[in-house]
Amino acid sequence: MTTPAPIQPQSTRPADLVALAEKDFLEIASFVAAQSGRDQPVVEAHLRWFLLENPARRPEDPLGFGLRSADRLVGSILCSPQVFRCEKKEIRFMGSSMFYVDAAHRGGGGRIFLQYCRLGNRHPLFGTSANLEAAALWKAAGASPIPGSDCELFGVLRWAPIAEEVTHRRSSSRLLSRLAGSRLSGVASMFCRWKIDSVAFDALRPLASAEEVNDLAVRQSTIHQSSRKLTAARDLPYIRWRYFSGGDATTEVFGFQSHQPDRQVLLAVNQRLRGYRGQIKTLNVLDVYPEVSPNEWLRILGALRARYGTTVDAVVLRGQNAEQQRVLCERGFQRRAFAAPNGWFLDRSKLLPTEDWYPVPADGDGLI
Repeated sequence: MTTPAPIQPQSTRPADLVALAEKDFLEIASFVAAQSGRDQPVVEAHLRWFLLENPARRPEDPLGFGLRSADRLVGSILCSPQVFRCEKKEIRFMGSSMFYVDAAHRGGGGRIFLQYCRLGNRHPLFGTSANLEAAALWKAAGASPIPGSDCELFGVLRWAPIAEEVTHRRSSSRLLSRLAGSRLSGVASMFCRWKIDSVAFDALRPLASAEEVNDLAVRQSTIHQSSRKLTAARDLPYIRWRYFSGGDATTEVFGFQSHQPDRQVLLAVNQRLRGYRGQIKTLNVLDVYPEVSPNEWLRILGALRARYGTTVDAVVLRGQNAEQQRVLCERGFQRRAFAAPNGWFLDRSKLLPTEDWYPVPADGDGLI
């Protein structure tokens, strides 16, 4: 009896580093859909909005970089510019998005990222959706974490779907998860209560168009006022694109009545499903501007509870500074730490006037 010859692993064809342009758009959408597990028409519509309709994009900007093997795209990192400002100075960043590498070519991810980093000779670079592996590449390149990007805060309104998720992660049985979740939710709601009072429903004034947001800014000098921190340039084209043209029916924008006389704050939110079966309905705060005090944050959250308290299970906050995290956790919010910061910036050419940030979740591609 002869011993079967060992099966030799198939060799992976080498991949070439390539620049991606608009002519590659459909192939990029197909690759991202395959890597993310989402439907291609959904991915294509999203990328067309996020990349091609971005008002900060210029004709000379690369769409991104990729790896191609045997005439097939096996890796990508896409470029998404955004304009920030500090005082009266505007600074154009080149953001990164959709960093995917096929499993058979995973070692080539560093090559794509290095090519993207070469854009740092012309722009500061940033990303807001880095996983653990991508965060290691940012760190190795000398980048710094964006403040507050190492965690998110969960303000739980209904514990049953969250308790079910916790149980599911410890058990393989869906039935057990749902039964145990319903029991645990009662205990959690007793000891982890939301300790924020509701605020009058009419404290939030819906804004139905970018022009209404701009009118608010012009009348009150709110979103166009100078900032000593790095913050998004919230001009009319950006507001229209980010909040009113992306096809996300859950996005809503409000003017919130501040305690300061004759002043309203820009507030933007969207909704997403989370959990192993999409059972957790979350309300994500995308933008609050100008920056407000912890006490004003409590009033905003009270107004959101009054408006959405019967339709969502949790309110999710990102980009909170240490003081705000402390205040909110004292009021019942739960801090969820990430494995690594998901936001990074790199300023190799020293183009930034400051490294003091006011970041919000709407920056980049983190919660869109």
